[in-house]
Amino acid sequence: MNHVPGTENQRWTVTCQDAADGTGDMIVPLPDDLLSEIGLVIGDALTVEIKADGTIMLTPVRA
Repeated sequence: MNHVPGTENQRWTVTCQDAADGTGDMIVPLPDDLLSEIGLVIGDALTVEIKADGTIMLTPVRA
């Protein structure tokens, strides 16, 4: 994980892992400090956006 502080946003870089169940799904391990920083807990919903450069952006769904 590489934590890069920014002026408004912070970025974490993680390596996706193959779910190894034959589905082609990937596991995105979210570091504890990231979860704590943005107030996520297990079961929270995220939107997934795949950028043109292959970057995957996860954004919490806030009610």
